[in-house]
Amino acid sequence: MSGGCPQGNFCDIAELYQDGPDPSGRVPAGLVLIYDWGCTIWSLVDFRDPAGPMWCNHEGELWPTGITLGEWLVATSAGTVTVETLLEGQPRSQII
Repeated sequence: MSGGCPQGNFCDIAELYQDGPDPSGRVPAGLVLIYDWGCTIWSLVDFRDPAGPMWCNHEGELWPTGITLGEWLVATSAGTVTVETLLEGQPRSQII
């Protein structure tokens, strides 16, 4: 947000996204990082869908959170979506 305290090496999400999707190929085009929870945990909004579903990215995993941007804004403001609740939904990679 404009006027906020930057947490990364970018000024705003437009600057962060201007070079395209994640170069690792793990984050599809259209998903935009909007919040850094710290410890490489990000919330992303999916602009490919008008409803604005939210996704989470952590440790190379990317998964839908089951809520929209509007719901996410309300829930994070109320404290019902936290880094802990996001990580509870993280898929577990198969250990081979």
